[in-house]
Amino acid sequence: MTVQTILELGAESSSVLCTEDGRVVLQQSLPLGTASLARQWMRHTPPTPLDIEHAIEATEDVVMPLAAKLVRTEQLQLRESGAALILQGVGAGPDATLRWNLDEVEDLFNRLAMVSQGRPAGQEALPTASEFYAAMVILRECLHHLRFGGVVVRA
Repeated sequence: MTVQTILELGAESSSVLCTEDGRVVLQQSLPLGTASLARQWMRHTPPTPLDIEHAIEATEDVVMPLAAKLVRTEQLQLRESGAALILQGVGAGPDATLRWNLDEVEDLFNRLAMVSQGRPAGQEALPTASEFYAAMVILRECLHHLRFGGVVVRA
């Protein structure tokens, strides 16, 4: 049995598509996107720790109900404009494919948290744009609450 879960992370909304042997078993729209989350909760550049905390809470409210509906897979597939934001933010080319385990995503998120707490952004070589932070918040919360071991990021 081949199970695949794809998060299409858009600017204003997103969707989750879960397939089993090529057959759609779940397709759900999410009222959560990189621009909408940034606009609502990330009011500073870079976002402050409080901005990030509010964005995490809002993301958890949307993501956690999905846990009971998904068929468990090891890796999440991340696509669309949110994936492109992350690829660009970490300096990967637009045609790149990144494969990260949960610890690697957490390490990157911790670097963002350090910048939000005052570390010079140039030291981490990461963007300070709120939409990049929003994409990382959504990705991290999906991995944690939907119990994925890693992610494949492809624009």
